[in-house]
Amino acid sequence: MLMLESGQPTRLPEPSDDQVERVARKIDILLTDERTPVAVERYYDDASGYTGDIFLGLHPNEPYSIGTADLLAVALLDANPGPKAVRRLLPGGLLANHTSALLARIPLGVALWDATDDDLAWANELWSLVQTVDGVGTTIAGKIMARKRPELIPIVDGVVADQLRCERGTYWTTLRRILQDQELRARIASLQPHTPILRVLDTLMWMHWKRGGLA
Repeated sequence: MLMLESGQPTRLPEPSDDQVERVARKIDILLTDERTPVAVERYYDDASGYTGDIFLGLHPNEPYSIGTADLLAVALLDANPGPKAVRRLLPGGLLANHTSALLARIPLGVALWDATDDDLAWANELWSLVQTVDGVGTTIAGKIMARKRPELIPIVDGVVADQLRCERGTYWTTLRRILQDQELRARIASLQPHTPILRVLDTLMWMHWKRGGLA
């Protein structure tokens, strides 16, 4: 973790305009694809083999602690946190008090496009802390974060990272810039109106770019 002498976390770097434009174009292409609505609907269909709304709907989801249901929800996204995560992150674990303190710094109900630099800096502190657990890499840490703050934190796994190719540390700030476009947000929201916009965006990117694509 990168803390300044003032006790404030280091802010994330801003993306270049070229990177923002390139990623925005890729998202626009996905939204324009006539197969996208069907793919998103299939992902959230209870009869499908996909996780759908269970990721956020699995209870309990305490806002200021990482619990058993959180790790189970992450496991449903094909990401196994492992026994060390259970021992260290759950209540009573070595890192539990620290993760709770950081979660208290990260606001509830704030959307990524409205987030301040400090909001994302504190989120990055937690993301970095969770990664110190053996077996928990960037993807699993990101999925835990997305479960705890679904409006704020996008899921960037290997599939999405390979496509977006953002400079190190700029995934969140790139998507923050892009999603400040209200019309774009409306297009995403229309695909699954009762699901947080970031989760719908995660879904449409992954469904298009996973192995085999939409085939």
